[in-house]
Amino acid sequence: MTKNRKILIAAILLTGLCSVSLAAVLLFNSPIFKPAEKSPTPVVISTIQTELNLSNLKITRTPFAGKRSIPFQSVVLITALYYENGSLQEGWTGSGTFITKDGLILTNAHVVLSDENFKVDMLTIAPTVSADEKPQPSYIAKVVQADASLDLAILKIASDLNGNPVDPKTLNFPAVKLGDSDSLTLGDKLTILGYPGIGGDTITLTSGEVAGFTGETGIGNRAFIKTSATIAGGNSGGLAANDAGELVGIPTQLGSGSDTGIVDCRNLADTNGDGVIDENDTCIPTGGFINSLRPVNLARPLIEAAKRGEVNILSDSEAPSKEESPDSGGVLYTDDFSTTNTGWTVQNDTDGYVGYGDRNYIIQVTSPQMILSGTSGYEAANVVIDVSVQVIQGTGKGDFGLICRQQSDGSNYAFEIREDGYASIWKNNSGTISPLVDWKYFPEVQQNSIKRLTAACVGRQLGLGIDGKMLISTSDSDFSTGDTGLIAGTWDIAGLTVAFDDFQIRSPK
Repeated sequence: MTKNRKILIAAILLTGLCSVSLAAVLLFNSPIFKPAEKSPTPVVISTIQTELNLSNLKITRTPFAGKRSIPFQSVVLITALYYENGSLQEGWTGSGTFITKDGLILTNAHVVLSDENFKVDMLTIAPTVSADEKPQPSYIAKVVQADASLDLAILKIASDLNGNPVDPKTLNFPAVKLGDSDSLTLGDKLTILGYPGIGGDTITLTSGEVAGFTGETGIGNRAFIKTSATIAGGNSGGLAANDAGELVGIPTQLGSGSDTGIVDCRNLADTNGDGVIDENDTCIPTGGFINSLRPVNLARPLIEAAKRGEVNILSDSEAPSKEESPDSGGVLYTDDFSTTNTGWTVQNDTDGYVGYGDRNYIIQVTSPQMILSGTSGYEAANVVIDVSVQVIQGTGKGDFGLICRQQSDGSNYAFEIREDGYASIWKNNSGTISPLVDWKYFPEVQQNSIKRLTAACVGRQLGLGIDGKMLISTSDSDFSTGDTGLIAGTWDIAGLTVAFDDFQIRSPK
């Protein structure tokens, strides 16, 4: 199967969801708009057969509680900068929250740590002064605590924009009070504050409710708080407050009704029409809407360590594996490709070759920005898939791996590693690609040797491992069963050839 990467990687335009509120009606009926109540006059509604005396009905009205506490001045705009040709360029933006008066800021790790494209050289902080004013960068901050596996980080104000050190004792930022995320229940009100990168340059507020909770291996049943609030990318790292104005969650994860990967405002489209996607293009939000919050209680150990003056930055490649590759049961299907009539896809055209070759299964991609795949014809729901893989001819950035639950229209889950040491899990939904786990660097992936890849598709849980070690995992429920297979693709440089061998499908224990 051929897919054009340029088309598939196109950013998903965001659409807002509008809701109609009945608050005005309720407020009109509330006691503050009514004179002192008198004894009700009975009202009789007559029909041909019945009578209903409304004076006998008792209505309990929720007392008017006044305005919510909205700690918007605790929120900051974070800008990640990198050096190019001796000058600082903007990489991306995110949000954060002052949690101490002397300048500690809680945010997401992916907002402040380097990624595959940019090395973060400076982080600027723009405090919120007014709800109707664009915040101005005023300070430089440094990372003092980070845990990429939780996607949480703590920053500390270090200097002014000229590099002059700032004495923490002289600072008096409007720090937000921390709440107890374990006390949240379904239906609790949430206020979300941040800088989403769409809808203007000022702070943005959206409201919603606690819609549920999502568990994660090694963390527990409250790894994420699901919310009904609509939150655009760029709000990552911002503030989710309860009615008391206490911080209870950090906008972290996104999707459209399911848990997916992370989005932010980044340079991912040729907005200026010069034919190149680079720092000269407009930073745009991508992928969808954030729909999950990290509970603030997960950040408390990092916060306490930062208050003690400790520095500890745990990046993706350093993060300990939560588990080894999943245990599996009996073998369901195996193919060593020693014969050429086992039912796998065979395709040969101008974009490359997919099929049997020299007792292997070969994917050769001869066009740039192209993804090719082949399927086994073995359909399954819950499986663990293994394959040995070797790059015969590389491009420096070619990607390759496994697929599961492929649908008749080509939709599937893909589990890939890349020649330069990155790993990712992504979803192709009717031709639209969205990352479930964006590309993360692992030193063991970059080693030039034959590797044994493992993909786990068990219920909603999806995982990618290499040589018996789990690298990344996520969850999604769009596809429950489908075909299995192999995949490889190129970026700007064509000419990738990958050989696969000893393909095996096992049942999970």
